[in-house]
Amino acid sequence: MKFFVIAAHIFFLTVQNAFSQSFDKGFAAYMLGNYSQAIIEWRHKARFGSATAMTNLGNMYEVGAGVEQDKVLAHQWYNLAASNGDVVARKNKQNLEKNMTELQISNARILAKKCMVSGYLDCD
Repeated sequence: MKFFVIAAHIFFLTVQNAFSQSFDKGFAAYMLGNYSQAIIEWRHKARFGSATAMTNLGNMYEVGAGVEQDKVLAHQWYNLAASNGDVVARKNKQNLEKNMTELQISNARILAKKCMVSGYLDCD
């Protein structure tokens, strides 16, 4: 029994370390202005449900960092992150909605739902 507890602990530490390294790569890439690499890293994390990665993607679309500025996609990512408990994303989404039409908001919600239903695989 003790062996299984130790093995489980090692497994979770290994998985956690792998995820944190992946996120660090995205953050480092973003800070160095390598936005395409940051997007790749954060999309990978988003597929596993990382609300922080989703928030970061929303920010990239909102400001147009490495991607074409797109309020609908920014809202989609903020909505997904907020649905996963990210308070910053919820506030960002609310602020963004002030500068969006009802049609844009509706389209963003449709995209977010499609993404969630796909298990975060069909998100753009």
